[in-house]
Amino acid sequence: MTLVFALKFLGWAFTLVPLAVFLGVSFNMIRGAGKDDVLILSLSLIGLTIFLIGVVTLLLVYLTNLL
Repeated sequence: MTLVFALKFLGWAFTLVPLAVFLGVSFNMIRGAGKDDVLILSLSLIGLTIFLIGVVTLLLVYLTNLL
């Protein structure tokens, strides 16, 4: 295991773990708020949908030769 590989692994770990925790907490908050008000749920789901479309678009651009 080289130093470059170890640094890349740590960098991705320090990026993906907080992102996963943030998304998990956000999902639980959206689900809890959606039980109280349908408008909050719909606006949150629209925002989540736009975020996921952006993630899929970036994955397609960076990881494939599609474009």
